[in-house]
This record gives sequence, structure tokens and C-alpha cells, in this order.
Amino acid sequence: MYPSFPTTELGATGAGLSADCASATSTPSDFNSTNTAVLTMTTTTKATGWEPTPPTAAPPPQLPPITETPEVETNSPSASGANDDGADEVLPIEPEGDQGAFSDYEDDASVAGSTHSLSESVLEHVYHNGRRYHRKSEEQYVLPSDETEQDRLDMMHHLMLHTLRGRLCITQFQPHQDPPRVLDCGTGTGLWALDFGDRHPASEVIGTDLMPLQPSWTYPNVRFELDDLEKTWTWKKGYFDFIHARMISMGIRDYPRLVSQMFRHSAPGARVEIAEHPLDGPYCDDGTVPANSCLHRYHRAIETALQGMGINTKLRPRDYERMLEAAGYVDVNIYRYKMPWGHWPKNRESKYQGLVALETLKSGLEAYGLQLLTRSMQEEEARALIRETYETLAEGRMHVYAWLWVVTGRKPV
Repeated sequence: MYPSFPTTELGATGAGLSADCASATSTPSDFNSTNTAVLTMTTTTKATGWEPTPPTAAPPPQLPPITETPEVETNSPSASGANDDGADEVLPIEPEGDQGAFSDYEDDASVAGSTHSLSESVLEHVYHNGRRYHRKSEEQYVLPSDETEQDRLDMMHHLMLHTLRGRLCITQFQPHQDPPRVLDCGTGTGLWALDFGDRHPASEVIGTDLMPLQPSWTYPNVRFELDDLEKTWTWKKGYFDFIHARMISMGIRDYPRLVSQMFRHSAPGARVEIAEHPLDGPYCDDGTVPANSCLHRYHRAIETALQGMGINTKLRPRDYERMLEAAGYVDVNIYRYKMPWGHWPKNRESKYQGLVALETLKSGLEAYGLQLLTRSMQEEEARALIRETYETLAEGRMHVYAWLWVVTGRKPV
């Protein structure tokens, strides 16, 4: 497990929050907006006297701030022309000098394999181009559901922890006052929810997702539910004290409505935290990605396919900020991080981060692209583009990175 880390302001556009948080997943069964499929249900003693951190509260004085490392936690405009507002405040990642080239498992304890209360259709999968996909969410969520993808999601959780210095979220809570009710939107394999429940034993954590990828074993205060977040939520209004969502934009067609539902079901004083990444690219600061690069061809093809599905691929941090403020949240802050792809950074921590990212891309480029690319090209052509893209990133000559944007807010009391 990860050690506790001090808190800090990490490139925020406003007053910095910090935290020690955890993750969870989705809601109703058969994706019926009136019925919730509870995969694993246990209860816990709720914390008493919980109060959210006042918006002006400073980090605990006994925790010295982490020195910001520009190579790891800074941002800058991309060579592809996307210049997000606020991004040019961050220094570029410094590349290293001369660069050279640098089994799945069966989870018998998964929810899909052990839950008998769910209807059979919710657990059905289909196969395309050698990858397994969840039948019920096939047209809404284009990433696979097989063990290879679950491994990648688990590794992405590790990468996120490394980026946030071992923290599960930026949001800070008062010591020994766990938020009573927590929702993790798009929980995936459930690691965030399980980690949060472990670190906050007085919290009741619900992880919700479209797909049954979560384990049947949980902590007593964590449970998983299957649900479509874009349908009308069936939880009580004003129920949750902390709502967390991480990298779910590929499956969301109406993000403003989702944020409105978050606000409606947040308790007075509750916190919200959304972590997202851009759906376009590639991003580069030093012109090492030529206009005819396979990276541009890969991203353009995927972006076009996502737009055809009704997904907004141009959302930026200020868009999420405006959504939260329009819904009614206050004290909205933005935190920006650069996440390098490959071994090219000079800084040791950034290099490690890039190598982990490259490992996720071994299967991630196919996971993100195969189903979308084959809508406009043959499978052989799509696989050739995916292979060329990965080999180019592995060479390290093109200094490519992705953004991570974390946006936090508070519901007024």
C-alpha cells in the first residue's frame, strides 16, 4: 500500500485543497433507472459530527508542503494547437538527452462470476476483433471488459496515485472525520472505492459502473452497484457527502446534466471532485511531433468516431469549472498535471511516470482505439496504426504527454 504523503497546492488556479481519498463505481441493475442492482452490500458505523473543511481552511500545519516539481506537475500548451486557458502557466517537461529504444488472468472472484441476483443479460459479453465487450453498454462505452483491460485499469490506478503523491484525491477532510457517504462514479475495477474505504473506515462508499468488473470481496463499508450515470439517479436527494469521478468522459454524452445530478444528490457542505483527461491530442511542447506523425492520425480517427457518438471531445478545465458553478457548487478549483508518455523525461520521477504510462499503453492504445478505428478502417489497418503508434512512443524521440485535470468544488451549506 502507499504511505501517507503531505498535502500541497499542486498548480491550482485557486486556493489549494489536498487530500487522502479513495474510489468507487456505479448504480441501477439492468440499467433500469428505477431499480438498483446491489452487487455487494454491507454496512458500517457512520462518523458522527462530520463537518466539511471550510473553504478557507489551510492545510494542517504539521504537514510540510511538497515542493512542486515542474517536470511532474506542470502543464503547457500542446503542439497540436490545443492551448487550454491556464495551461501556459506551467513549465514544459525537460526531455533527457540522447534516447534509444527502450498473461492475462481469470478473476474467478469477480462480480460477474459470483453474483446470482443480477439478471443474466447484465452479465452478458460479446467479442469483437478478439476483445471482449460488455453487451449492455456496448454502444455507450467502447472500451473492452476483458482481463487485459482490467489489468490496465488497475495499473492506471497506480499511475494516478503516483501523480497525486499517493493520495486518492485532492479534496481534504478534517482529521478523524470521514465523510459519511461517498459515491465513486465510474468505479471500474473498484480499486479507488476499496482504497478509500480502507483509508476512511467510517465512510460508507458506493462504487457504481456500467460494467460488472468489481470483485465480490470488499471491505465492510464498501459496496458496488451497476448503473447508468446518465439516467435519472435513484438515490435520495442531498444524500452524498463526497462525490468522486475519474476519467469517465468517454462514456458521458451530457456532462452538464451529470454534474447537475451530482449537485442535486450532494448534501449541504458536500464536496465534489472530477478528474478528467482530454479526448484529443497529442500534446507536445517542443515540436518533436511532426504534423504527419502516426500519433496525429491515431488521435484524429478516434476523436472523429467519438464525436459521431455524440461525445464532446473538446472539453477543457474551464468547461468543467463552469459546469460545477452553473450547477451551484462554490469554491471551485482547478489542478493541472502533465503525464508523460514514454521514457523521454530527464527528471527521474517523470521518467518513471512515463514508463508506467507506456506500459498501460501496450494494451491501452488498442483498448481506446480498436473498436472506434474499425468503424472507419479495416481491422488490419487499425492494428497497424495502433502498433506504429506504440512503437513511436516507445522510441522516446517524440516528447508526448497527456493532461490530467482535477476540478474540485463544494455545495453551499
